[in-house]
Amino acid sequence: MSANKLTEFLAKTKLVTGSGCVEQLKYEINQNDCNTMLIVTDKGIKNSGILEKVETILKSTNVETIVYDEVKPNPTVTATDEAYNLFKDRGIKSILAVGGGSVIDSAKALSVLFTNGGSIADYFGFDIYKNDPTPLFAIPTTVGTGSEGGHAAVITEDNTELKTKKLVFGQTLFPAVAFLDGELLRGMPGALVASTGMDALTHAIEGYVSRNGSVITDALNLHAVRVIGSSILEATANTDNIEAMNKMVQASTSTGIGMANGGLGLVHGISHAIGAQYDAPHGIVNAILLPYVLEFNWIADPYKFAQVGEALRVNTWGLSVEDAAKAAVEKVRTLTKEVGIPEKLSAIGVDKENIEVLTDIAFNDELYMAPNPRKATRQDIYNILESAI
Repeated sequence: MSANKLTEFLAKTKLVTGSGCVEQLKYEINQNDCNTMLIVTDKGIKNSGILEKVETILKSTNVETIVYDEVKPNPTVTATDEAYNLFKDRGIKSILAVGGGSVIDSAKALSVLFTNGGSIADYFGFDIYKNDPTPLFAIPTTVGTGSEGGHAAVITEDNTELKTKKLVFGQTLFPAVAFLDGELLRGMPGALVASTGMDALTHAIEGYVSRNGSVITDALNLHAVRVIGSSILEATANTDNIEAMNKMVQASTSTGIGMANGGLGLVHGISHAIGAQYDAPHGIVNAILLPYVLEFNWIADPYKFAQVGEALRVNTWGLSVEDAAKAAVEKVRTLTKEVGIPEKLSAIGVDKENIEVLTDIAFNDELYMAPNPRKATRQDIYNILESAI
């Protein structure tokens, strides 16, 4: 990272934080012309009681609400287009996403379609759509998406011979307001904190060592590493620990803004390939891959990796920069085990017979290959996958 290179930084979402902050939803809605609102969520959020809490808050407003609770992990073009066609004639004027990354990404995609029409596949790329998306509000219900602070929607292209994950980017695709409420997340499964929290740590580390970073994104990402490293064990062990939950969800959004502006790397390139082919949980795939990719990447920027170690409270006293960097990799590996993440991709159903396909998809994903700190060959990616499976 050089302070002299040309970068751009976008951050357009108002963030409301702290225990009970979701109550401010009614104020924000009353300040905006929301009219008919589509609530985008999933069955898990509905069954958890979180949706009911949000709907109770909305009863004090004049907004008419319609609920769509059919979002599945790794949302597809087909599912997104079907949802759009289901609601396109209902006069939707605003959207509220209540859920994790898949829900928020689905809501972003629908916000584009409600004002531009067509299929979401028409808008893969940067600023392809012409009309501003429908106003969007977000309530993240995990501690790992970061999507509530960014301007991209990840959608699986499933109407082609080979499934791949594609992104819709837009300078106006940021949620208008996001509510980061650790109190709302109280009691969520510890395993979900572990997987989504490690997802956030992946965002933070990959964003920090990205070749497209800046002083600004470095500040966001490195501090997120520090906060997540000091909170994830406590939050995983006891999700009634509201202070830890608030720290986790705020750190997740912080690095979401960082990654939106500085990019990610090889973990995500491989993870998106796996997620598209296996419909595997994104956070767990990232968490499994992270130590293997860091082991490959650290030689490209030992100093930055050493700083990651220090942020994770590794005792680097007396170590060379190179040894401190290697210690950071081992700390991440240990942390992954401590929160209960499997060590191998085979534990979630990924098998070696698809290594060639996964390697090809990841190698050709320039969005993640270009910012990665170490230039990777096709064989490098193959070797990482072989080790991780």
